[in-house]
Amino acid sequence: MTPVTSNELGLRAISRYCIIRRVIIPSALVFILAINTTLTRLDYFTGYTNATKYNDAYDNQNQTSDDNIDGSILEVAQCTPDELFTIQQQLSPDDCLKHQHEPWKQRCSLTYATRCPDATWLKDHYTELHNTTRRQHGLSTRNYNHTSPDASSFLGIFVGCNKGFDAIDAMRMGSGNPIFDKHAWEDAMTDVYKRGVPAGKIKLEHDVCNQATSSQFSLPAVSTSKPITTTSSSQVHCIEPMPATVRALQRSAYKTKYDKMGFTVTHAALSKEDGAVPFPRGDTKKVGRENGGIGSTKCISQNCVNVTMYSLDTYVSKFVPEGAPIDYLSVDVEGYDYNVLLGENSSALTRVRYLEFEYNWMGAWKDQSLHQAIEYLDQQFGFTCYWAGFDNTIWRITKCWLDFYDLHFWSNVACVSRNYNEVRGVAERMEEMFHDTLAKGEENLRDFEHRFQRRDQ
Repeated sequence: MTPVTSNELGLRAISRYCIIRRVIIPSALVFILAINTTLTRLDYFTGYTNATKYNDAYDNQNQTSDDNIDGSILEVAQCTPDELFTIQQQLSPDDCLKHQHEPWKQRCSLTYATRCPDATWLKDHYTELHNTTRRQHGLSTRNYNHTSPDASSFLGIFVGCNKGFDAIDAMRMGSGNPIFDKHAWEDAMTDVYKRGVPAGKIKLEHDVCNQATSSQFSLPAVSTSKPITTTSSSQVHCIEPMPATVRALQRSAYKTKYDKMGFTVTHAALSKEDGAVPFPRGDTKKVGRENGGIGSTKCISQNCVNVTMYSLDTYVSKFVPEGAPIDYLSVDVEGYDYNVLLGENSSALTRVRYLEFEYNWMGAWKDQSLHQAIEYLDQQFGFTCYWAGFDNTIWRITKCWLDFYDLHFWSNVACVSRNYNEVRGVAERMEEMFHDTLAKGEENLRDFEHRFQRRDQ
């Protein structure tokens, strides 16, 4: 077999890249590449080609103090043509292109892949933090108790908190406190009282991703020989605009006493500016409507209430301790997610370590570009963003762009900051999982036949 030269490999890579991106490279440029015998690598074109180079780049740049945020401490690689080719095989654009004018049918690989992400990359990070804390303080699993000093306090913000299950589980995960329990929260959310007396149960609206019944974050076994302390240095802000839902959230936080332990329920909407916006008062028989957002609900004036609207910067400056790092920001506001992230100054984003948001076909998203959002988060704030999957799958978007991503379909995006050492473990896990996802080839195919199918189902 005739050996293939590095120049020939480069030309093949460019050829494949051209097919994926539908661009044409002038023949003169190809000729120059072909005769340039000194060109042995296409790093300028492809960036780092594997996880090892990714980690090496991190180590080389990580020469500054932990608090240095003057520039990214972790460089992200440009996807290679082979990686782009594999991504497009696993996340085929065919259904997305076919159904782009009827996105409500959710017939797109991006929806199939990210409909209900499980964020194992983040859960594994906090599991390791809690286990490290236990080892450092000489604690066994039997006598582990969250009253032991934890790795750090936790601050989460959930914009569009809905029924609060994700926020409660995040508080459990970040604080390491088992008193935050989704089952107790569900009981509180469904209990109905009249004049302080139990008066039956109320129904919760259907959970698209079954947050109420899915397993909660697993903590080390709690000692029964020690009482559970109800103090916490951690905070989670549960921000919800729907009046009926927020009443249930506030009632539940009071009943569980979570409101005394750092779990704050705020009746507000968030967008890119301050103001007020009308929302319907809501159903008194069910709570937790998931598809109601700014401009997406029909509001009859006599059955509506004006809800305070903040920009993210205003909310953070008003309710979050000054300078405190924001460990987890979740934005799920039915089509207005990018508006929340844009804001007026967006200074709050410089404090965010980990970010999740929804991409959608409705609301403001329908006239906005995901590509612009990804570039904005990358260049202005140092976020690396991924399509957030399930079953240990994740696909990098930052510097791995494919043109059909700008077709508007419901999907979920997870981003990690490259500017902070405390989330280096999350960043490394996400990138490693991305490469593992690609390595499994067709096993991680996300087409209509394999939509939403988890391996344990």
